[in-house]
Amino acid sequence: MKNMRKPRRILFPTDFSRYSKRAENYAVDLVQGFQAKFYLLHVFEIPFYSHAGVSAGVQADLHRYVQTLKGQEKDRLEQLGKRLEKKGIRVFTLFREGKTPFEIIKTAEEIPADLLVLGTHGRTGVNHMLLGSVAEKVVRDSPCPVLTVRPSG
Repeated sequence: MKNMRKPRRILFPTDFSRYSKRAENYAVDLVQGFQAKFYLLHVFEIPFYSHAGVSAGVQADLHRYVQTLKGQEKDRLEQLGKRLEKKGIRVFTLFREGKTPFEIIKTAEEIPADLLVLGTHGRTGVNHMLLGSVAEKVVRDSPCPVLTVRPSG
């Protein structure tokens, strides 16, 4: 533990799920305890759909839908940031677009984060194989230590 240093910049990626909410509590406690800077990140992944055989009108509708969804998620991030600031911490909100694990790792490098706090869904077996694990990919490639917070009970 001799080489461990106090984290000054803590990155907390959220997908707004109940799993993220549990990890949020840990992140806030750590930020307050270490008096660290708090970086709140949300990564927007564009929903996959194929253009093949889709009319221009449907494509335009899909584009509008994606833009609306993106705007809603940006608003949720800002609202969460404001709610967390009421706890007496300064929050830096970051909104990225792309593949979630890649954007989390890239953001951790850019900050540069000293600690990443990440909620996990706790999937195992077939669900884990089929859906993959953002947490696993982030832990494997993160430039800093990662605290993963599993679902309770």
